[in-house]
Amino acid sequence: MIEQDYYTHCYSITAADMDTHYRMTANAVLLYYQDCWARYMSCLHMAAFDMVHKNRMWVIVEFNAYWEEHDAFWSQDVEVKVWNSEVTGLRLYADFVITKPDGTPISHGNGCWTLLDIESHRPTAISETGVEKLRLCEGEKHVKNRIPAGQTMLCESEHRVNPINLDFNGHVNNRTYLNIALQTVLSDWADGRKLHSLTIRWLHETFLGDTLVCRLWQTDQPNTYLHVISKDDKAVAQIYSALTERTDQSIIDTEAPRL
Repeated sequence: MIEQDYYTHCYSITAADMDTHYRMTANAVLLYYQDCWARYMSCLHMAAFDMVHKNRMWVIVEFNAYWEEHDAFWSQDVEVKVWNSEVTGLRLYADFVITKPDGTPISHGNGCWTLLDIESHRPTAISETGVEKLRLCEGEKHVKNRIPAGQTMLCESEHRVNPINLDFNGHVNNRTYLNIALQTVLSDWADGRKLHSLTIRWLHETFLGDTLVCRLWQTDQPNTYLHVISKDDKAVAQIYSALTERTDQSIIDTEAPRL
């Protein structure tokens, strides 16, 4: 639903979007954000299928998400609200907040988008699209999050890109990188803990048949980790995560549905 300068859409958490504790996954947060933003841009006639006629395509280059105290569980509904907040030359920032229907906050954050020329794959000025069409809701200026270096490598894995990893642009879907990272973890990596924040930075495109190597590093900050996904020893994505303190208590909230 488009209203004033933002857009909202309700999603039901499916089994595919829950973790082993029935909570909404980080991948689902990224998915719902991107889908809701795409719906909003469609209403503004600036979605992917609109821009392709101008030889342009939208690419997300950074995503930041922060989790609140409350969780959302399988089969529950969540409301996603998005709005375009800032344009800086080659970058468009679009913010989001995810809540329960009663307004209880679940997650919030932002994504940074750029326009690429389809033929050259070089960034182009977003101002060429007509900034007034974006309905900017100006607020605090965005800054590029610092991603610390990894200090101790914990584990690594390989992934060969297959057809289901691709998006409609023909390169690896950005959510695939998050899936690869979350598969490259120690068995007790998140046991008794939850995500507190997540920053994903996409650096280079990868394609069908490429072999990607994902390494998980501990950083110098407590409970923080860095996944670096590389192709031919060149980083193509970085994923920095901060987890809550470990607890011996069950992290399945009493809100979790019992159907």
